Amino acid sequence: MKAGVLLSLAAAAVAVPCTPNYPTTTLAGIEVVDTQLVRDALSLIKNSGLHDYVVKHQIRSWLYGAQQLNNNATLKSLVDPEAQAVTILLHDLGWDMSPNSPWTTKTDRFEVDSANGARNFVRGHPDGKRWSETKVQQMWDAIALQGAYGLASHKEPLVWGSIQGIAVDYQGAGVFGINQTIVDQVVAAYPNSDLLYGTNETFKWFCEYKPDTTYDTWVENWGNYFVPGYNSTGHRQVDRFRTVF
Repeated sequence: MKAGVLLSLAAAAVAVPCTPNYPTTTLAGIEVVDTQLVRDALSLIKNSGLHDYVVKHQIRSWLYGAQQLNNNATLKSLVDPEAQAVTILLHDLGWDMSPNSPWTTKTDRFEVDSANGARNFVRGHPDGKRWSETKVQQMWDAIALQGAYGLASHKEPLVWGSIQGIAVDYQGAGVFGINQTIVDQVVAAYPNSDLLYGTNETFKWFCEYKPDTTYDTWVENWGNYFVPGYNSTGHRQVDRFRTVF
């Protein structure tokens, strides 16, 4: 998003607050929004077929995202903290590897599965029904674009304001205003020692279980490196050009 647009949004936010005044609570030392919708989103992932490493990743990412809003009054005036919370908490529903997953399909990328699952959750929730279609769409966009930060960073504040929280869980302190003290207190409550192993295993599973959804995506390399028999050659856009030139 261009600097001029951001300045205009910030100026408008100072004049007229953009976000509701939600009830809050403290989790791992961080003030977070505490609505029924957020509590139910948290309950959903905790009681689903998702592996523990995915659940903890989504919670840590939410906490980092919430702290980013707490650190920056202008950002907090632009990003609805309830929408950010639900977006981040549900951003990896498509990582569910259980046989009868309500979210994971064989036909769509995991980002799309996750975005569709989050949208269905919000639309089916009594409080979510009050969300505008614009807010629902921005949540969907944030989840679908989670692996394309270069694109998401040019979208609406809810989109990039959600993805920034997710990024911290992989990149660590020093990213988007989150210091080591915050990381340490979040990790103490929700350990991250299994994050990279779990992510690696999940991406390998995508390449094994639904390879057609991984070709020409950033997950493709997990198949090429780790999955016997996986071969993206012939399935990529560039391969179509190679048959002509």
